[in-house]
Amino acid sequence: LQTQGIHAFPGGMRAGTCLHLILEELDFADLSHLRPLVARKLSDFHFENFDEVVCDTLEKTLRVPLGEDGFTLSQVSRPSRLSELEFIFPITALTTARLRKVFLMEELPLAIDRLQFAPANGFMKGFIDLVFEHEGRFYFVDWKSNWLGADSASYTPESVATEMARHFYNLQLGIYAVALHRYLERRLPDYDYEKNFGGAFYIFLRGIDPSKQNNGIFSTRPPRKFVEQLDEIFHGNS
Repeated sequence: LQTQGIHAFPGGMRAGTCLHLILEELDFADLSHLRPLVARKLSDFHFENFDEVVCDTLEKTLRVPLGEDGFTLSQVSRPSRLSELEFIFPITALTTARLRKVFLMEELPLAIDRLQFAPANGFMKGFIDLVFEHEGRFYFVDWKSNWLGADSASYTPESVATEMARHFYNLQLGIYAVALHRYLERRLPDYDYEKNFGGAFYIFLRGIDPSKQNNGIFSTRPPRKFVEQLDEIFHGNS
């Protein structure tokens, strides 16, 4: 099978970094700069003959309906978004057993027994690709450039859920949810999780297909209790 379009775009870290940087700089609500921006970044990263393909993929991504009310990223203006939100957690007593207790939820299965780490002390630091606000609710997005197969049929909700579990993205999603929860608690007067926390979107860019709108997207809104329990683990309170 001859791969075409975005499925033929090289895989790996360099491609992922390039796409992330384009999305960081791109104004979702005004695509007049899309072509020059894509041309510049692809040239910086030495990818040739993919300008049209990448532009097309990003346009589709910004137009795909998200969330219960089907809004699109093209509705998110520059002032309503934040790229690369940094977080630092002190970790005093992070153990597999404590994580296992929190991840007993069906929504986010985690193969916790495959997660090998020693109880950690010190700090956990990370960045969330994108945080945005839409109608008073805050969401976060993680862009994924993973190559799951030669066409969009490889990016069904089932395939994407399998990929999420395989790479421990569900654990990452939980940690990001805690980070955003803390950020909003500090900065939003009258913050209320139920009212203000919109949820998470993991967007597998190669799988976006307007004819199959659930393709390539993993979305969830963890229950408040889950986020609060995970938050406590990172505070070191049992």
